[in-house]
Amino acid sequence: MNRKLKGGVAGDVISPPIVDLALLPAPVARIRDKILAACETGDVEALRIPIDWNETRPLFAKSGAFKAGTDPIEILKALSFDRKGRETISLIRAIFSQPFVKIVRGPTTLYEWPAFARHPQTPADETEASARWASARWASARWRCVRFADLPRSNAEGRPHATRIGIAADGVWHYFWTED
Repeated sequence: MNRKLKGGVAGDVISPPIVDLALLPAPVARIRDKILAACETGDVEALRIPIDWNETRPLFAKSGAFKAGTDPIEILKALSFDRKGRETISLIRAIFSQPFVKIVRGPTTLYEWPAFARHPQTPADETEASARWASARWASARWRCVRFADLPRSNAEGRPHATRIGIAADGVWHYFWTED
């Protein structure tokens, strides 16, 4: 059952958390696999290939904190606590290991990781809990998806600011950012 939830644009329809990667459209699965393969190298520079797959580059900050034309790898390094991109690689791997949600916004469909960035802090019912959302594991997973620089901050609900990845149904990587 889809729900309209806080954290989205008015009119967004957001699915419950999904763990079955077979439910992803083929273009989404392909770009996710490319991003993860780049992360497996351990070199943030390898992310240039999936970034450049898009006609336009993914957004790395909601607020436009980086000026146009800035090298995307330099942005990812700047966002990483170690300034070398290792934190970025670790975040991406942690985020993609989590359940995702399908977001329908008018004619646009996005797939966003991690699902808990759009859902209440604890599983809503036993069905969600049985979908690998056991409380201790769920809480631990949340912290792995938070940038070191964002640890002292929390959102209006008191939850940590999770970093999110959004990919459209056509396989375009839209964003990799931390919620404001």
